[in-house]
Amino acid sequence: MSKVLIQIINNSTEKKISDAGITKRLEFIDKDSNPVPEGIPYHIHITTDKKYWYMTSANHEGNSILIFKVSGGVPDFVKYRNLVGSKKQEYLTERRTVPNNLDYESGYITLFFARQANTPDEKVFEISEHDFRRDTPFYSKVSLQLKIFGERSEVEVFNLRRMNVANSRLRGLEYVVQPLQYFRPIKETVDDVKERLKKYQQVSSTAPTTGGGY
Repeated sequence: MSKVLIQIINNSTEKKISDAGITKRLEFIDKDSNPVPEGIPYHIHITTDKKYWYMTSANHEGNSILIFKVSGGVPDFVKYRNLVGSKKQEYLTERRTVPNNLDYESGYITLFFARQANTPDEKVFEISEHDFRRDTPFYSKVSLQLKIFGERSEVEVFNLRRMNVANSRLRGLEYVVQPLQYFRPIKETVDDVKERLKKYQQVSSTAPTTGGGY
């Protein structure tokens, strides 16, 4: 289980701090609550949910193990124990968000996406805000704010920038959303409506209906 969790942490890592320090006496414990000897170099993984995970070795290696700070690290250790003891894997399912009139009045909509954390080749799929905020450690998630009303060129540039940032955190997102997917111009023509519907149909036809199992 610890190897699977390390793989999940690796795939969900937003930032890695190499040569983060050297263990001190009784500073860390391992997954079995055994004290980690002093003098061992460690590095830190910061995951997309902003949690800090400590592992042995100055840089990540195949034999690196998870270690937990005795002071200030207890919450992550408790989470780890709960995760290991969990007998039920929760699955997320696809749920599309379609902008309403209030969204168009504000000019923006926020979409939420997920993918299984331990299988980077799985497709990214859209989820609800509720599922996005749930504690589901087996999934990597990202939110994406899109501009949906205004001048076409301005909207496209804004959305492409946001998509590039989101895609850097969750690879594959670029294949399931388009910059002008929900775009509505200030003055909408018949051609604009046709193009918007066409883009929506293209995205719908490529997206999976559910999140894959673990």
